[in-house]
Amino acid sequence: MDELTHRGRIWAEVNLDALAYNLSRIREAAHPARVLTILKADAYGHGMIEIGKEMERIGADYIGVAAPCEALALRQSGVRIPILLLGPPPDCDIRELADADVTLCCPSLEHARRYMELAARPVKVHIKIETGMTRLGFDALQDMPRAVREICEANALPGLRITGAFTHFCASDDPEEDEYTRAQYACFCETIEACRAQGVLIPLCHCSNSAAIGSYREMKCDMVRAGSIELAYNLEDYAVDESGMRPLMTLKTRIMQVKQTKAGTKAGYGRTWRAERDTTVATVGIGYADGYPRAGSNKHEMLVNGTRVKQIGRVCMDITMLDVTGLTVSAGDVVTVVGADGGECITFNDVGACAGSSAEEVSCNLNRRVPRLYLRGGVVVAREGSI
Repeated sequence: MDELTHRGRIWAEVNLDALAYNLSRIREAAHPARVLTILKADAYGHGMIEIGKEMERIGADYIGVAAPCEALALRQSGVRIPILLLGPPPDCDIRELADADVTLCCPSLEHARRYMELAARPVKVHIKIETGMTRLGFDALQDMPRAVREICEANALPGLRITGAFTHFCASDDPEEDEYTRAQYACFCETIEACRAQGVLIPLCHCSNSAAIGSYREMKCDMVRAGSIELAYNLEDYAVDESGMRPLMTLKTRIMQVKQTKAGTKAGYGRTWRAERDTTVATVGIGYADGYPRAGSNKHEMLVNGTRVKQIGRVCMDITMLDVTGLTVSAGDVVTVVGADGGECITFNDVGACAGSSAEEVSCNLNRRVPRLYLRGGVVVAREGSI
């Protein structure tokens, strides 16, 4: 990695060894259920194509995405393992998705009929069952008999192949909502059993999201869906021996200039920061246009030479300022925005907390201006973007 520390204003390093390790831990927790890895939103900003290829290489069972373009991009990149589109596609994408052997989310009888009308070929679907999220699905919560009846009607449509069914827990990360999570699971199971009693074959059922994988192991069904847990986000909410999960991404920038400012000097747009003493200010090459949240201005921290330093002033579009008083630094030095340096560590959760946001939102907002470098055994094996 040494040659990389002398190029580029900003970059992210994605540790593929950590990805494989985390998947192995999730498999242990979910056994004997299969694992569907969620790669929506460009794999939460980590780079969907390279993560998808790596998932296939290490033997992942299933991939889940949210948008038709994500599923098609994975197929076009050569990824062949099963892909589930987690929401219903617009009519214009149905034929192409079916041709690409993408499994579609089917949340209603109307959707099932439209798939058959527009696909012009057999279509694989997972039935989505509404149990309390109040979002998508055959509404078993409000009217289970009707939901079962309509699922049976969908099952009778020529060419519609029901290969699974799923629901989504809305509060499995909240112990105070334990009763509600269990009610959702009971509703899902009752609906599945009623459908099977009517002759509907549903070979693959899944309801556990990241938070439920460890906290509700009895609910793992045939498959679990791993999203943020695969990236080692929000581990305080999960019970999958979180001490062993490994973050994938390190985000780095570098110092552009160092200057001395006198006590009383104000900095940044709106002059929101005031130097209480003579201060050494380092300007670094990351801003909100890269996805670094402006809402955390004057609260963020970064790591410089293994030392935690305060971010000062408003985060600018392309630039941010740090208080590096007392440190020996110079232009070109690497700054860790997210990741470990020395004995210190800053996580995406930390950055999100400063901005009143979440780890997922921060990493999803990292855009194409931030090149991704993919490492295996400490060696760069793939790149996305220019550095």
